[in-house]
Amino acid sequence: MGDTTVQFDDRLSAFDYMMFRADMDAHSRTSLMFIETLDEVPDFATLREQIDRASRVVPRLRQRVVAPLLPLAPARWVVDPDFSLAYHLRRVVLPGPGALRDLLDLAEVLHATPLDPGRPLWEATLVEGLDEPDAKAALLWKLSHTVTDGVGGMLLDQMIHQDSRGPSPEPMPPVPVPQDVTPLELTQSAVRGLPQRLVLGSLSRAAGIARRAGNAVTDPRAAVGSAARTIDDLRKLADSAAAEPSPLLRRRGLDHRFSTLDFPLADIRAAAKTHGCSVNDAYLAGIAGAMRIYHERLGVPIDSLNLAMPVNARAGGDATAGNQWSAITMGLPVAEPDVATRMLAIRKCVLHARSGSSIDPTAILAPVLSWLPQQLLAGTGTGSLGIDVQASNVPGKVAERYIAGTRITRSVPIGPLPGVAMMATMVSFAGKCFVGVNYDTAAFSDTEALEQALTAGFDEVLAEAPSSTAKDAAAVPAPARKPAPKPATSRTPARKTAARKAPATKDGDK
Repeated sequence: MGDTTVQFDDRLSAFDYMMFRADMDAHSRTSLMFIETLDEVPDFATLREQIDRASRVVPRLRQRVVAPLLPLAPARWVVDPDFSLAYHLRRVVLPGPGALRDLLDLAEVLHATPLDPGRPLWEATLVEGLDEPDAKAALLWKLSHTVTDGVGGMLLDQMIHQDSRGPSPEPMPPVPVPQDVTPLELTQSAVRGLPQRLVLGSLSRAAGIARRAGNAVTDPRAAVGSAARTIDDLRKLADSAAAEPSPLLRRRGLDHRFSTLDFPLADIRAAAKTHGCSVNDAYLAGIAGAMRIYHERLGVPIDSLNLAMPVNARAGGDATAGNQWSAITMGLPVAEPDVATRMLAIRKCVLHARSGSSIDPTAILAPVLSWLPQQLLAGTGTGSLGIDVQASNVPGKVAERYIAGTRITRSVPIGPLPGVAMMATMVSFAGKCFVGVNYDTAAFSDTEALEQALTAGFDEVLAEAPSSTAKDAAAVPAPARKPAPKPATSRTPARKTAARKAPATKDGDK
């Protein structure tokens, strides 16, 4: 376990609380997942001890959210007096023959299951029965986006995982002191801490919110009016979008599918450098190529689509684990078949968006949505903004990582789908890039065509990398465009037609 000092704020921001409440709606859920495959099956007692240790070092793993009854103070993280490691750490055997596709099918089901809002917002599931050349087990980490963002997840990784297979034993840290705080006590504390004038003003605003919440039930017409105003605010933001939403991707459903890609970090870095671009530009060019190929395959070519991308808002040296990001939106150019031209156009779009020219919908709406009645909050996800795709690129780890004496062979991030058609997340780890794709099958009706397009889109970009011989040369000659008859990426095998089986719980694990 690393010695990184990570900071945790006990108060939830308006954005954090908005995401916490959004988790109660299946269309807006914010769960993140990290799929780690392991080269061996870990000893469960050792794994349990290591995660117990992590939960004592990382306070967020033992904290739950408590919100005041009225919006007089921020919701808070408090140490759960009823924390149960047996609830949060599970153990199952993979159904099916044990291929990576079987693991992803299981992960889709676990990811879709809502987290208990009355407990710490994470779960870890050890999956045995994986039968891949480099992996015999997997660990599925699921947590709410309320807990942290992608960069914060990497900070937590340093505190949970290890640098070697057999680190020196350390004494077990003490259990964090439980905090038995109720919503009523939090409300009373907030009232006592406010001057009378502010208390009366806050109570008036809170009464207004409560009245609107009641109207949503007793007066549907008034509720519709409130909802219409909220949707109108969202529509104004949508009007600022840089591109028309894709006509193919308008539908949203509850069935999501995962796909993965992996390729050498050096190759995508070389492809980007060839054209004076960044790895992120090359990554977005791969997504754009995939979208072009998919839309052409289905006979509906488009010029561009709306893409949202989180941007890390931490200052240098900031080790805050909570959400510290803003969002930029851009019209992703997808029609250009020439990779170099496409990548340079994307770079121009990203630099323009980062200059502050795009609207951050989360920053505008979070203070309003965080206390909106639940009936009105449901369905106001980013799907209302006409955003087709979200893409995230998280800096990863250079060196190998271990947990409970096993080596992590893959680390695939899976982002949430809060109303968008597809979320792609890339993380680099031990010299490779792993891309986790979470997509809505109501939007992408031809799943096989999409997964082929994803592979082809990234192969187009990776083919821009100079050959190994050229990379080793001191001089960098102008690269010749290479044909790519052989896929440079590896992707998840196609889904089998057999019915999905329920995971089997291993006996004796509590």
